[in-house]
Amino acid sequence: MKKILGILSAALLVGTMTGCKASKLSVDLTADGEGLILTAENAKADSACTSSITVNEGDLVTVSSELTKGAVKIRVTHATEETPSDSDEAAVEWEFDGPSSIDYTLEPGEYNVSFTVTSEGATGNITVTKQAGAAPVAESGEGDGQNPIMNFVGTYAKDRASILVEADGMQESKFTIMWGSSAAETSEWTMSGVLNTETLTVDYTNGVRKNLVFNEDGSVASEEIVYENGKGSFKFDGTNKLVWTDEQEHAADDMIFEYAN
Repeated sequence: MKKILGILSAALLVGTMTGCKASKLSVDLTADGEGLILTAENAKADSACTSSITVNEGDLVTVSSELTKGAVKIRVTHATEETPSDSDEAAVEWEFDGPSSIDYTLEPGEYNVSFTVTSEGATGNITVTKQAGAAPVAESGEGDGQNPIMNFVGTYAKDRASILVEADGMQESKFTIMWGSSAAETSEWTMSGVLNTETLTVDYTNGVRKNLVFNEDGSVASEEIVYENGKGSFKFDGTNKLVWTDEQEHAADDMIFEYAN
């Protein structure tokens, strides 16, 4: 499976932003004119704002949440219609309910972006920021010597948990798991290993779990190491699913993570 490594990049806002459905929910350009910033203050559930972005190849965009209350869902859809709807195929769909940050991957093109409040009283910001030319360039073809995990890199999600899969050098696979327990507290796991290309499995023995507590501004207030040297494995199904076997705590038993972006 070859994942397209075009990284979501926000250029100047295309067209005119649509009006917000709630007076305390708005989306504007960032100060540098290269990204978007959603501002929410006690926003009502189901209120929404929409705008548009252009996706260029080779730019890295990070979507960061600094929500202190409530939750907001972001949907990015191909600009085939003037107004995105639930029936449109979402290239990105993710719900933020606290401080977190995720990189998104899309093919170059024009996209509609919608922000919808999914939990009453949403307060805080969600920003889409651009770093030009920061995206990794993938090699193609058989026998090109690239890290095999490049076929599976991206974010996999299930409920409140997400697994970020990355390549580390020519052989190593790096995994970062974020699992929010509340808007201010999150558990983080990090581990690495080498992909077995026959079984599509990565075994690890270096798992580290931390509990993170965030300040209202999104910065880390405290960090506690729960354990080190955890053991387990990850198994890809060859399409878009990932299973995490945690031998330390069995944190993800009976869970199947699906590719999100």
